[in-house]
Amino acid sequence: MRTIKNECITASDGTRLYADVYLPDGEGPFPALYAVAPYQKDLLYLPPVSVFRFIETGPLDYWTGHGYAVVVGDQRGTGRSEGEFELFGPAEQRDCYDTIEWIATQPWSTGKISMAGESAYSVNQWLAAAQRPPHLTCALIYNGFTDLYHDAVYHGGVYSMNFLAFWSTEHLRAAATLGATPPRPGGIAADVIGMTLDRPVFDDWWDQRAAKVEDIDIPVLNVAWWYSIGLHLHGQLDGYERLSGADKRLVVLAGTDSHERYYQPEFLDTYIRPWYDHWLKGIDNGVMDGPPVRLQIGNAGSRLREEPEWPLQRAVPTPFYLSPEPAGAVRSLNDGSLTTALPTRATGGPTAYDFPNPEWTVGTTVIVDGIPQPTSGILTFTTPPLERDTEVTGKITLVLYAETDQSDTDFHVKISEQKAVPKLKEAVMRRVAKNVPPPSAMVTRGWLKASHRTQPPQPVEPGTVVRYEIEVWPTSYLFRKGSRIRLEIANGDSPVADGLFHHYYGHQVGRDLIHHDADHPSHIILPLVH
Repeated sequence: MRTIKNECITASDGTRLYADVYLPDGEGPFPALYAVAPYQKDLLYLPPVSVFRFIETGPLDYWTGHGYAVVVGDQRGTGRSEGEFELFGPAEQRDCYDTIEWIATQPWSTGKISMAGESAYSVNQWLAAAQRPPHLTCALIYNGFTDLYHDAVYHGGVYSMNFLAFWSTEHLRAAATLGATPPRPGGIAADVIGMTLDRPVFDDWWDQRAAKVEDIDIPVLNVAWWYSIGLHLHGQLDGYERLSGADKRLVVLAGTDSHERYYQPEFLDTYIRPWYDHWLKGIDNGVMDGPPVRLQIGNAGSRLREEPEWPLQRAVPTPFYLSPEPAGAVRSLNDGSLTTALPTRATGGPTAYDFPNPEWTVGTTVIVDGIPQPTSGILTFTTPPLERDTEVTGKITLVLYAETDQSDTDFHVKISEQKAVPKLKEAVMRRVAKNVPPPSAMVTRGWLKASHRTQPPQPVEPGTVVRYEIEVWPTSYLFRKGSRIRLEIANGDSPVADGLFHHYYGHQVGRDLIHHDADHPSHIILPLVH
């Protein structure tokens, strides 16, 4: 491929933006893919491995080898581009419009343009498409959220602390200053953490950075991954629903290798390139044939199942009620049950949860003999062993009746599959290490700060039972026969169990009570597919 370095694009406000252009060998013109993020185009010589996770454009030589021009830009206020970085602000969104229209005027361009790249690159793609640049022909969103506040930074009002720490430090600052020899120009000057900490409530500033998906009028393919809980999944599924055009498609995949797959030619040949070929080159390759949705069901193999819509109308919303009866499932504060039977009488009182718990070792996780016990210090409600394979596909809501002796509290919710273990194997495991918890897999999660049950947020009246509807992020997962569905509830979490992007648990004290009687039938609604 041929490379043109540091092309200057003058934005509509006079700011100079810089981009590198990669062209196929041979005569043009070519359809173009535009990729822009705050990750510095001059670092693209680095390999796309986990230590350089911000390398997310996809393989440039793959695209030029298939007849596409690729334009990789530095977002305003990053790399070589002038201006001030404002975290996907209105000026940056307009820059995408201006750059797309600049590409259309170049002699090597056919004027057919789409965008490329995952994560932040795809976030910019949502925002660009909503601007309706005339020459943006189609969109292909790969792991990109639509709403910075709700999808990434404040989950139900709970601050995703380590996402901002990791992202702003490793991706935006350290790569530019600490990791380059010599240090490269254009490191981020903005205080990203301060910008978000100063705005804990959704307001106009956040709304400006939320993609106006309803304004998008071009064909869109969404490629999402079920594992991306707490960052991209919610926005991609919500974005697909909000798209008003008929030319939209959705693919949701299981597994955790989204980054690696985005650089594999076989994967690109199957899931990505056909979309561009159809809309940018006019190739009739069947990408618009058949049902619009394809889902890979978690824990059910590699096959993709075709569906007519998302969410699935045929999924049956099924309530599972919280019960204080011991489930005999796991070591937890209560070992409660999850049952399809509606409570018919008072249960003798709610289940209590105190913060802090003196047994906690790392956040809410108890460590015994060096072995983490993620459920020992929290509440659990678990089904009996399932009599048949049970598929949960769709949106999930936890209806929770709770009270607190404070003016606010947090709810951290998880749904896990507690695996079936043969009794002989379990006995051997416990003989080797008596504190080994039963094997389980976290399926999905949800969060809510109690004051954010309303908009604008309102404090909670201490000692009052309040009905909460807690959104648990959608999933598609097959719970195997003999396993159990486990609901986990706490008002905090632990870096051990909360994952890379762990949340702020606060300096909380007090007691929460979870009610689960006939007058307060707390339950989780699971969409079951038969």
